[in-house]
Amino acid sequence: MVKKSTGGNAAGKQMEKRPRPDGLINGVPMPYPLANTVITALQVYHNPERRPAGDGPWSGEADKVAWVDAETGLGCIMLRQKNGTISGFVGVGPDHPLFGFEAEAVPLSIANVVHGGLTYGKECEANRFDRIASGQPRQERYTVCHVTHVRTVQDYRTVQTTNDEFHEDLWWLGFDTDHPGDFVPRPRHDECRIGDVYRDQCFVYANCIKLARRLKALLGNGERSCVDSCGPFELAPPSKREGE
Repeated sequence: MVKKSTGGNAAGKQMEKRPRPDGLINGVPMPYPLANTVITALQVYHNPERRPAGDGPWSGEADKVAWVDAETGLGCIMLRQKNGTISGFVGVGPDHPLFGFEAEAVPLSIANVVHGGLTYGKECEANRFDRIASGQPRQERYTVCHVTHVRTVQDYRTVQTTNDEFHEDLWWLGFDTDHPGDFVPRPRHDECRIGDVYRDQCFVYANCIKLARRLKALLGNGERSCVDSCGPFELAPPSKREGE
């Protein structure tokens, strides 16, 4: 049984009324309703090849939404993956104590703030050497990168360094929603079970905000010494991380 989402119909109607090339829905920041709130989305993308088939709780959802959290000032992204689930990401700058940390190195007290624990820790995708070296076009509708500008140009071969006028030096920490108990619309194998729950954008948004608040708190409460001295960290087994 799939748990249905609420509050996404308005966003779906806006997408239908404002189609744009290459999946970009908005040319300027736009209100994007989520549950009982409305965020100012800087990027809203429609990626039909990743959208699950048929009607479902995903029907009124965009496939990438990027915004800046008003309370913390941190960039946030919700991005649909190839398996149809949605992942969430929060970006921090070079002054943050967790800048450069891979997901498995983040202390559990921070990693376990989000559903399933942190599973992603990487720089902006526009700076990844292997992507640049391949010379293939960059498509922002799939990338985890800065969110402060809406860009309609899809060829990112010139975006190679942080000297680019649009680029920021950010490190992204993120989480997935394809853990045991999560409904995966496009499973690789027969992994879905009765009772699995689809983690919709409202759920992912709430987790992004929790992570943003926790990451922001690290800048002002003296936890730098713990991050530096506690040694390597490992994520707890999935059975201990579930329960969101």
